[in-house]
Parts: sequence; C-alpha cells; structure tokens
Amino acid sequence: MVVALTGRTGSGCTSIADILATASFSDLNLPEIENSPWSQEGRKTKIVNKWLREKWTAFLRISVSDIILLIALSDQDNSTRECLKKGVEIKKALELDYIFTENFAIASKTINTLSLLRTATDSDKNDTYEFIFKRLPSIANNLRQILNSKDKSSYIAAFQKIGDNIRRSGSSSSDKISPSALLLIPDLISQILKLHRIKFPVSSNNKVHVVIDALRHPFEIRYLRERIARFYLIAVTTNDNDRKSRLIAQNYTIDDITKLDEKEYPTKNTDGYSAFISQNIQACLALADIYISNLGRGHKDLKATTQQLMRYIALMQHPGLVNPTSVERCMQVAFSARVNSGCVSRQVGAVVTNSNFSIQAIGWNDVPKGQVPCLLRNVDDVYARHDVIAYSEFELEDEDFRSLIKEKLSNNSVLKGRNQCYCFKDIYNSQKSTKNQVHTRSLHAEENAFLQIAKHGGPPVDGGNLFSTASPCELCAKKAFQLGIKNIYYIDPYPGISISHVLASGNNRPKIMLFSGAIGRAYHDLYDPIIPFKDEIARLSVG
Repeated sequence: MVVALTGRTGSGCTSIADILATASFSDLNLPEIENSPWSQEGRKTKIVNKWLREKWTAFLRISVSDIILLIALSDQDNSTRECLKKGVEIKKALELDYIFTENFAIASKTINTLSLLRTATDSDKNDTYEFIFKRLPSIANNLRQILNSKDKSSYIAAFQKIGDNIRRSGSSSSDKISPSALLLIPDLISQILKLHRIKFPVSSNNKVHVVIDALRHPFEIRYLRERIARFYLIAVTTNDNDRKSRLIAQNYTIDDITKLDEKEYPTKNTDGYSAFISQNIQACLALADIYISNLGRGHKDLKATTQQLMRYIALMQHPGLVNPTSVERCMQVAFSARVNSGCVSRQVGAVVTNSNFSIQAIGWNDVPKGQVPCLLRNVDDVYARHDVIAYSEFELEDEDFRSLIKEKLSNNSVLKGRNQCYCFKDIYNSQKSTKNQVHTRSLHAEENAFLQIAKHGGPPVDGGNLFSTASPCELCAKKAFQLGIKNIYYIDPYPGISISHVLASGNNRPKIMLFSGAIGRAYHDLYDPIIPFKDEIARLSVG
C-alpha cells in the first residue's frame, strides 16, 4: 500500500509523513474517545481506532527531495555544486564540497543498481537499500542546514530548480530538453519500491506500507498511479493565513513566502516546455483521492489531523469499515457533476443542500440551456458559418473576431483528429487587450445550482450548505450570502477576494470550510466493502 502526499509548502505534508512513520499506534497523538460516543461520527472514530490498535503498520518514508538529491550527487558536472555554494560562507562551502565528493561514487552506483535491478547482485541491492534509507536522509539533512544558513527558503528554492532541471534534461544542472527525462523521478521511486519488495516480500506477517513525501508534479502522480494497484494520493490542505503563519514561525520572511508562492501557485501561466517540467500543485490537488484539512497556526496540536488520517488508513486496510460522512456524500455528488461541464478551461461541480444535508440542487459550469457548450464547437464551423445555431451573431459577423479565428485554422495539422474548440473569452479578451472575466459563456456551477432551485420552485435553502469543487467567486459568494447559506465547503481555492471580502462582512456570515474526505474513485474504493460485513463476521467466527 502506497500513500503519496501533495500540498503547498507549509500545509503539513512532512508532519503527515511523520505521523504515518510512527512505530506504534500507542505512540500516536490522538484525541480522547468517550466510551459512549454521543454522535455517529464519534462511533465511527471508536471503530476506526479499535481496528488500528490491532492492525497498525508503520509506513516506510520515501522523500522526493532525497531522490532529487540522489540524482544531483551522481551528476559528473560540478555546476550544480558550484551554484549551491553561492552565498554560503567558506566553511559551509567546504562542507558542501565534501558531501558531493564523498558521495558521488555511491550515488552513481545506486542509480545504476536501480536501473538494472533484475540483474543486480544481492550485495549491490543491500548497498543500495542501505544508502537510500539510512545514509541519504542524513546527507539531505546536512545539506539542508548548510543551504538554510543563507536564508530559510534556500534549500526548497534550490531543490525546486534542480527538480525542474531533472525533468527537463535528466541532469541536475543541464537545461537541454530531453523528453525521456520527464518521468525520471517517479521511475526511480518505482524502482525503489520494487527493491523494498525484493528485500521484504509481502506476507500476512509483513505488510508493506510506504509514504511518499511529497509529489508536486501531476505527471509523476499519474505515472505512479498507473503502476501501483493500491496507490492513494492524499492532499494536505490548510487556509492561506495558517500556512503563512507556520512558515513565519519557521523563520521564513515575507519575501521568502512570496517567492515560494509564485513558484508553487504562479499568478501567470507558464509558457512552453516549462509548463511540463515545473511543479503544478493546483493540478496535483485536483488529482487527490483524499483531502486532509490541517488547520491551525504555528506549531499546533495535530490530534484532530491525526484522527482524520487514521480514518482513511483504516479504510485502506479494510474498505467499508465505516460509512461516509454527510459532507463526503454531498461533495462526491458535486465532484461527479463537474464532468457534465462543457467548459474547455476547467470543470466545476456544485451541490446545494438544506441544513440536514439533503440535496436540493446540482449544478456545473456550463452555458445557459439552449446554447451549445464550447467543447462541442470548433473554429472550422464558425469560420465556414456551418452549424450556425451553435454560434452567436457576433462570432459569425464581427470581422476582427473572425480574423483571430482564422489564425487558429492553421493549427489543424498538428491536432491529429482533435476537435479544435476555442474559448470565446480568451479570444475576445485578446482582441480587446483586456482580462475581463465577464465575457465567459458559461454560468458558474454554484450559480447554475442556485438557478435550478429558482427555476423549478424548489424549497428554501436558508441555513443550508453549498458544496463546490472550487471556492465560489465574488459574484457567486454574494448569491450564497443572499440565499442564507450557512456553510460553504470547497476543494480548490478561487484566486480572488471572495472569502476575505465578500463573505467576511456583515451579520450571519457563511462559514467557509476546506473539504476533508475521500473523493472520486477513492470514495468507492474505501467505502464499498469487499464482502458484506455480516458475511465477513460469520466466516471469521466459523474459523
């Protein structure tokens, strides 16, 4: 069983990995559970903890930054080393030189053994395992201390850059494009997992649990997911104020945090090949199977976070051990609804419930009823004036707009059969040299759900809940406030001021909550029992 973590720096991925690596269940920092719980969720927690007291298995940790370091140590080119030494005092620079010189040979041998694992000798396998899990974490810690002597963000910034170089070229120092290098990091992780299985074959007495800390590139996640049967991606989330507070408590400056945020959540779209090799945490969060909400500032008590985590570890070990929460059930519907969207930019789903979590309306971002979604339109038809009902008079007649459409016709040869749909907003904004969001053709998912209630005369939702796969924009937030929505649950934060401005003013403010729970395929993997629980108990009782 492999659990991979993803999330922004400061969200708590390393803290979650520390929890999973705990040797004994009794050593976990869990909240006290009453013998007679007063709620259904309390009873579920009691069942989960009872199971894990018997079945807890400590996770073996694989650090992605350690894998990046392994590749850097094996690089014959000294330019990475020289780059890392910049700004470091002489004594620290000598220590850094020693780290690279002392470990070049063993790092090179380790990568060679992993690439030829089937034919490697037992001695080489043992040496490789020892270096990866015993020596490499210590080397990484020493290097972190050296680089952070410049400033707190130096280690992370350096390894983000090295990681980009590796995905681009296969080398820690080169920026020459080599497409085969894009998946070098997850391929090494896959080989390390194979090495661990060779040394410790899976049996009833030897269960292999691994945590990967942390994946921040979507292609690496997809690569491992396709190769590992029991692979779960956990997104560790927190609100931005808590995240920044933790980083400041670790002596990060505001400037450090700003640079970090621009790398992990860029305000501008990355162009060209850089879009493929750079970290994309937003895309990683969208791929998550489970979301763990790690709220709180500074060095907080992790009891609540640990208990959240225990629920899903127990369900990974025993699907169907407990049933979903009301919040999970409603968000799963919103998550499923989003695929109905015909928007070519992003797909969002939303659900509106009453105060008892009974679903009153479902929505997704799409064009008004009677219009054709962008996914089903294309530049050939609009330019040739075919299927005219699918296009507006403006699109069919405005010469400036049509000249921009004509430019896109030249791309047909490289699309290899794909429908060349287009985003009206993007083309119109480029025509007018603006970034006006009002020109979207689609209704927002939340807006669509609200209008379904109004259109069909549904019941009032005052005091109810809104579930959205993305937090509401300023306009949808105002509508939710006006309808008297009490709680808003979301997965992906919207890059605006709806939470800090629209929803943070006046009386009866909606409560904004990051979603915690299982979603998508994991919802069924974790909550569908393999056999009915009654039959399982009966068979165990027989012998």
